[in-house]
Amino acid sequence: MPLAALLGPLALIVSLSLCAQEPAAPKKKLPLPGEVFSVAEHAAFVISPAADRRRTPQPWVWYAPTLPELPSKAEAWMFERFLAAGVAIAGVDVGESYGSPTGVAVYDQLHATLVNERGFAPRPVLLARSRGGLMLYAWAIEHPQQVAAIAGIYPVCDLRSYPGVDRACAAFEMSAGALRDSLDAHNPIARVHSLAAADVPIHHIHGDADRVVPLESNSAALRRRYEALGGVMSLEIPNGRGHDMWRGWFESQALVDFVTKHAPATTTRGFGADTETPRKPVDAVQLIGPRGSLMVPENRDGDHLWSFEGGVLTASPKWDSVVTPESYQDFRMHLEFATNVVEGSNPEARGNSGVYIQKRYEVQISDAHGVAAEDYKASYCASLYRLKKPDVLVCRPAGEWQSFDIIFRASRWSGTQKTDDARITVFHNGQLVHDDFAMPRKTGAGQQEGPTPGPIKLQGHSNEVRFRNVWIQRLELSR
Repeated sequence: MPLAALLGPLALIVSLSLCAQEPAAPKKKLPLPGEVFSVAEHAAFVISPAADRRRTPQPWVWYAPTLPELPSKAEAWMFERFLAAGVAIAGVDVGESYGSPTGVAVYDQLHATLVNERGFAPRPVLLARSRGGLMLYAWAIEHPQQVAAIAGIYPVCDLRSYPGVDRACAAFEMSAGALRDSLDAHNPIARVHSLAAADVPIHHIHGDADRVVPLESNSAALRRRYEALGGVMSLEIPNGRGHDMWRGWFESQALVDFVTKHAPATTTRGFGADTETPRKPVDAVQLIGPRGSLMVPENRDGDHLWSFEGGVLTASPKWDSVVTPESYQDFRMHLEFATNVVEGSNPEARGNSGVYIQKRYEVQISDAHGVAAEDYKASYCASLYRLKKPDVLVCRPAGEWQSFDIIFRASRWSGTQKTDDARITVFHNGQLVHDDFAMPRKTGAGQQEGPTPGPIKLQGHSNEVRFRNVWIQRLELSR
């Protein structure tokens, strides 16, 4: 038989074998048009608002439980109102996990996928229906800074009331006795102190005739505990309603208003720095990278001695700076820098440079490695210049690469009157050093505050500080 004749059937067999090995695309019926995809081999979904209502970052509601029949048509009314407000809805099916570590791990992957790959806001509103309360509260308690707010429709808050320790223990991969003995380490109602400390607002709607998930041992008990911890929680209690499909659960205007108020990103919190080199968002602009630098001289008529080579922009040995060609309001920025080696005992004179936001507010760069906390000044590295020292000190030695991740919300104005201070979060080498700090004024030699956007300046301060991998992403943070 000719070789070609043998190869033809063989190729077909190989092709069919490969196709058989490919995982089947997940299938899920949604109450409104959306996208179904896989996260860690679990079915996930996103229902997005119309293109003209989307924003950066995209506000969203995290719905649970995502099960074969949930969310259902019952949620369509409120989902439509979320979409009209520009808020997406998403979730992932973690089965009957009851808030176990296995389910939380999949939730981690959904959050990372939506935030890092799809431009979703880092702080969603969590919407828990029934046993979805166990699932979402378990994740929220471990990630309080990643939660904008929590809404619940007769949510389960205590494993003992539903499904009961005897049924839940298998999901936690332990015996009923072991789970009972360690309940305070796993039960949401016993662990909400982290949410209260992070000022996460909560709103539940829960009936006083619920026999499946009793009000008193769930939402009412949670409210008492949360308020005792200093948290803020509102609770709607429809009279005579149980654990049923009454339309009022899913057509609560108060719940919709709560979600749409808190879903848009309003602060610089939550964006975080999971690593020292977070993934560049698809809509970010690479200001300095392997292919070149977009930075331009601040003074185009004077000397310009900055140099670029091999993906690294080196500052001038004299006194000239570079700026972005465009101006910015709210944004997220990543940059890596290495201070030059300079002899001397004054940290302010060693490796001096700075990141000037809107040419108004400076995040200082200098060689302050080894300076004791009691001697550290607000003019040393990672400080908001002469305004605030970093909360922790993580400076590396001169010559070593370091990183800043800066999330900035511009000041707000009504005409010539400032109505809200600029706010800033800064990570230095992956460590949080300024947490949504409100800046009451410009810093140092920065320009006066005003309502107009401004460029980002990398300061030339007679030190050959090096910069690489600098990118910036515009944000639309709500007022």
